[in-house]
Amino acid sequence: MKVASPRAAGETPADTPNVPRAGAAEAIRPPRFTALQSRNFRLLWIGLLTSNAGTWMESTAQGWLVTDLEPARKAFWLGMIAAAFAIPMLLLPPIGGAIADRLPRLRLLWTVQIAYLLASAALAAVTLAGAVNVWYLLSYSFLNGAVLAFDSPVRHALLPDLVSRDQLTSAVSLNSVSFTGAALVGPAIAGALIPVIGVGGVFVVNAFSCLATLWALSRMRGVPQRSRHSPPPGGAFAAIARGIAHVWHEPLLRGLLTISLVSGLLGRSYGPMLAVFARDEFRVDSTAYGLLLAAGGLGTLAGALGLASRGDVSHRGRWLMKATVCQAGFLFLFAICPWYVVALALLVMVGVATAVAGALTATLIQLTTPNELRGRIMSLYVLTLIGVPSAGALLAGTVGEVIGVREAIGGGAVIVVLLAGIVFARNPSLRSAT
Repeated sequence: MKVASPRAAGETPADTPNVPRAGAAEAIRPPRFTALQSRNFRLLWIGLLTSNAGTWMESTAQGWLVTDLEPARKAFWLGMIAAAFAIPMLLLPPIGGAIADRLPRLRLLWTVQIAYLLASAALAAVTLAGAVNVWYLLSYSFLNGAVLAFDSPVRHALLPDLVSRDQLTSAVSLNSVSFTGAALVGPAIAGALIPVIGVGGVFVVNAFSCLATLWALSRMRGVPQRSRHSPPPGGAFAAIARGIAHVWHEPLLRGLLTISLVSGLLGRSYGPMLAVFARDEFRVDSTAYGLLLAAGGLGTLAGALGLASRGDVSHRGRWLMKATVCQAGFLFLFAICPWYVVALALLVMVGVATAVAGALTATLIQLTTPNELRGRIMSLYVLTLIGVPSAGALLAGTVGEVIGVREAIGGGAVIVVLLAGIVFARNPSLRSAT
């Protein structure tokens, strides 16, 4: 957006010698949430926010359903379901990224969103028919992971086609809000609706929420059919290998993805275990369980919106280190906290730190990655962002079965601080990243 000059027509700089510098700086200060000035990004963001709220509702209801279906081994089965989701998310995102660098990205989004709608409707139908079991939930999670493995790289790679470069930090932060911020309302609504319409009813609501993204995609105009470069030569696996080689030879990218991997495996993997905390540690009902999940959503919403409202950020590497340590520190305090209300507040702080760390990581990757490699590099980030935490949930559930969920989550948080500290200490490019 162009900002009008503070001088009147015909005036020269000499005509206005007494204009204070602070006033001039304020006059050219960029507006907040600049990415929302893009019509296409605004449409996609609203659609994803609505759809992802439904996804969080479904996730909340699914966790509660597992504790009913398998009360004796709920931690194990919650971890297994997370692992079923993790398997395709650990294997397929690079392929999704390679495809995002070759095919029309908007058309790909249409395809995966329709797949989401069909899978969600099938889950709702099976549950309402009373035929659902943990094995069906395992299969559903695997299918969802496979779809998301293609959806996420495409969405991340599409951002620079929707906004200008100076709007990218804002877009990345708001893109994070569209999922993690939806965690503020989705779990709370699901927790309140489960006693009223049942788990199956919540699944129906989620299926309808998928229509919001399809509506947004139908309204977007002027989006490039393909990325702004020629498709990579060779096959998909050769293209993936070039993306991995680029990361390996770029210290900043290597450090960013390592930090995201460590944090995802041991720090951001606690979500599925909250059902166990609710049932066994705090001994609360489904509404209170929904609030546990929503607390993290409130934090992520506050953190991501706060970062998006600032526009550009300097010294991103240093802030990333601080946010990573804070996220793990607050998670450790949550793991040892015996009081439900205090635990809610701690989860809010975990969410704030997680949102800031995630947005800074994604922004640095977007700004560092060449345009022709963006889909593949972002697919590796998606792998650490979504696939690795799901694998970490299996680890937390398995260890939690042996030593307890508090010890498993708290121990993981301590390891995050130690490993992240080593990475930052040995990577000057990461420390000095701006």
